Amino acid sequence: MCIGGNAVEITLIDKRDGFLHYIGITRGFTEPEFGADLWVPYATVPWLQHPSIKIRHATVTRITPNEVHLEEAGAVVPFDYLVIALGETRAAPIGTDALTKDQFVATLGAVHRQIKQARTVAVVGAGAVGIEMAADIKCDFEEKRVILAHSRALPLPGPFNDEFRQQVVGILESIGVDVMLGQRVIEQVPGPSVDGNVITPTPTTDSSNDEAGSEYTLTLADGRKIAADCVIRCLGAELDSNLRLLELPVDDDDNKDNSDPIFGPSGIRVRDTMQVDSDRYPHIYACGDICSRDKVKLAGVAMYGGYIAARNIARSVLAQRNSKNESVEVVLEKGTLYPPKILLLLGKDEFAMQLDQEIWEKESVKPFVYDDMGLKVSVEGLSLTQTPEHDGDLGISAD
Repeated sequence: MCIGGNAVEITLIDKRDGFLHYIGITRGFTEPEFGADLWVPYATVPWLQHPSIKIRHATVTRITPNEVHLEEAGAVVPFDYLVIALGETRAAPIGTDALTKDQFVATLGAVHRQIKQARTVAVVGAGAVGIEMAADIKCDFEEKRVILAHSRALPLPGPFNDEFRQQVVGILESIGVDVMLGQRVIEQVPGPSVDGNVITPTPTTDSSNDEAGSEYTLTLADGRKIAADCVIRCLGAELDSNLRLLELPVDDDDNKDNSDPIFGPSGIRVRDTMQVDSDRYPHIYACGDICSRDKVKLAGVAMYGGYIAARNIARSVLAQRNSKNESVEVVLEKGTLYPPKILLLLGKDEFAMQLDQEIWEKESVKPFVYDDMGLKVSVEGLSLTQTPEHDGDLGISAD
């Protein structure tokens, strides 16, 4: 790989062997044939086969100012520039632990069978993922009872209008989802409850349900209980486990006592250039869900952050090579901070969108809704089936 005629080596470290289009994972569970296409193995991506690009299938254990440490004994990857894109951690099955496409397809099949055999499916947590999970199940299995339980009075945490949240509840109820709000699930145990205070599954004539698996009982904060044959927890994401990998002490002039680390509860603080917010580490960038820059963490936002980081690293490499090791000031690009937005796909025929403080009309949203949940757009945007075009602005070539 060349930047301005200079050879560079790029190492991609990922415990998985491919790209996963997470946006479509809820429908992948209800339609596993579609779900199989969500995983694109790195071995099939043409430009990743370039000899200057190395792919390490490994788990990161530590990140220090100039090295990435891997789980395998003594394995260390030194770097001149680093992009941290570790994302957030989610509980299974949404946060799949599959490392290969075959494992991922097997997980899709297993969850699909559980859903198919159940009379009642309970989805716990009404963030964006839980909302779309409940809608996809009800859309593909109309005969089943689908319960969406959420601890707050309205779904969808984040900077959104209550009017928008109420619109989402209305759509879910219109397609047949049983929405239970303001009730935290405090216990989940196998088997039916014995106290009689149980919300039981609705009888169905679907013969496939005769082979339903073990029933679970969910206890709500008010003492009510829900009986369900399948429970899918969508309780949001956590950053702590990934942030704990960072060993990047900060002792800038304005932080002599190292009391203000470069990350907080919402992730790594970054500048508009996508560099971590410390003068000590101009060579380290972060993008995607791991950083705290955007109020709403979305796939498109992550891709844009990666784009800005990559261009700025290329600018820095060019400036360093052209200066013949003399000190030179590099003018880096600054990414635009877009207003928060969300587009919820509620099955195949319903959707809802809010951009900043505006709730969009359904007809205005339609051009942004794709039957494949944006899979083709993402694959093309990341050039997963072809070599990226030459970027003349920076003199970047794939040769």
